[in-house]
Amino acid sequence: MAAVWGWSSAAVAADGGAQKGRPIYEKYCLLCHGPQGLGDGPQGQLMKPPAANLRSPQSRNKSDAELMKIIKEGHPNSAMTKWTGLLSEEDMRNVLAYIRQLTGGPEKKGM
Repeated sequence: MAAVWGWSSAAVAADGGAQKGRPIYEKYCLLCHGPQGLGDGPQGQLMKPPAANLRSPQSRNKSDAELMKIIKEGHPNSAMTKWTGLLSEEDMRNVLAYIRQLTGGPEKKGM
């Protein structure tokens, strides 16, 4: 298993399956982040600050390690909860793989 800081999108895709991550995302993430990751879930807009738009360049440009840290530990000053202890390491990797598939991964620069 790769260390968190050494992950790349390719490594996450190999280690965690987007297909396995989809039902986990739908169960735990969709209410806030919405079906397409736009932060427009029924609970997401009620939060202060609102849930992150995972398709925004700011979110898409985060490294896999940064996103995994947020999934594991939550996000300060937001309603994003930590999932460590609630989801397995494999489930968190699978959710990350699904988020990358859903959002198209990091922004492509110079195109």
